[in-house]
Order: sequence, then C-alpha cells, then structure tokens
Amino acid sequence: MAEEPGWRGFALPHLQAGRSPLLATLILALIIVVWHSPLVFVTHQLGPSGLLGAFASTFWFAWLFNHTGGSVFLTIVSHAAEGTFVQVAVAGFAGAVAGVAQLAWIYAVMWLVAAIGVVVLDWKAWHGPAPTEATTPP
Repeated sequence: MAEEPGWRGFALPHLQAGRSPLLATLILALIIVVWHSPLVFVTHQLGPSGLLGAFASTFWFAWLFNHTGGSVFLTIVSHAAEGTFVQVAVAGFAGAVAGVAQLAWIYAVMWLVAAIGVVVLDWKAWHGPAPTEATTPP
C-alpha cells in the first residue's frame, strides 16, 4: 500500500493543481502503467491485463480521493481491500492457469467499466476544478 501516499498523496494533488481532475487522472494513469510495465515485460509477475487494470483502477482511486477531501487513508483502505479480494479470487483458481489468466482479463474489464462509470456518472466533478482539499497550490 506504499503506492497510495505517492500516487494519491503526492502526485495527484500536484497534477490537479493546474488541470481538471480528468486530465490529471489520465496523466497519472499513464505514469502508473509505465511504473507497472516492468512487472509485465521483465519479471512477468503481471500479464498485460494487469496494465489495463492499473490504468482503469486509477480513475476509481482518484474519484475516491477527490470525494473524501483528499483522504489518502481511504484510498489505502480501498486499495488493500481490492488487493485482498484479488488474492482470495486467485487462490480459488489455484492450479487452473488458464482460469487465472481469464480471471485477470475479466477483472481488468470490470475496472474499465468502473472507470467509465465514475467518469460518466460524475461528469461535472471530472471537468470542474478539483476540491481544494485534494489539490496543492501551483
């Protein structure tokens, strides 16, 4: 959970200082994909679906951060709950390699649907200025 203080506690407020939450989150999502890409291409700890999941989940965590007044604690709790769910779900597919790969893609698509949902259903919040508590002055 060490990612959250860096991504949401430091990077997102600075990115939102001069940008809309949507643009700031898009930039952060691309940075996070680059950050996680060695896990796909070097260590093979993630499949390509992991990059899609990392990209899409960034929108949920940014939305949560902005709607809780910039609470890094709540993004840590949410990220921990998400990680726990993944571990339990993957454990249920132990031994079924094809099942785990399929589950990873389903999981990534679910994050993509969630990302599209929070953007579409809260369109105004994504295009207006970020809450003052969730930004760092330029």
